[in-house]
Amino acid sequence: MAFYKQREFMFCEICGTMLSFDSPKYAKCPSCNFKKRIKDIAGKEICYKISSEGIRRELGTSTLDDFEEEKELKQMDYNAKCKSCQHLGMSYVARQIRSADEGQTIFYTCPVCANKQTENS
Repeated sequence: MAFYKQREFMFCEICGTMLSFDSPKYAKCPSCNFKKRIKDIAGKEICYKISSEGIRRELGTSTLDDFEEEKELKQMDYNAKCKSCQHLGMSYVARQIRSADEGQTIFYTCPVCANKQTENS
C-alpha cells in the first residue's frame, strides 16, 4: 500500500464533498454526482499521527506542564521577599531549563500581588 500525507483523493474534485463508495467500479460524490474510478483510489492509504499535545494546541487548552506547575506552586519559600510589594514568603517552582551541568531556575510567585520573578541558582 502506498502511504499519502494528503487525503485529497477521498474528496470530490468539484465541490470537496467526501466521496461515497456505492459501486465497486467508481466512487461518487453525493452532492454533485462527480464520479472517480476506483482504480485511481485503490491502494492509497492515509497515514497520520495525532498527539495529545497537538489536540491541546488545537483546542487552546493548557498543556500538562501548566497543570504540573500549578500543582507545584504549593511549595513556599518563607525567606523570599517580593520585589514589588515587599511581602515575605513566596510560592515557587524549580525547573531545570538550562543544560544539566548548570543550576536550576526558580520561578517565584507572590501570593499577595501575583508578581513573578526568577532566580538562577
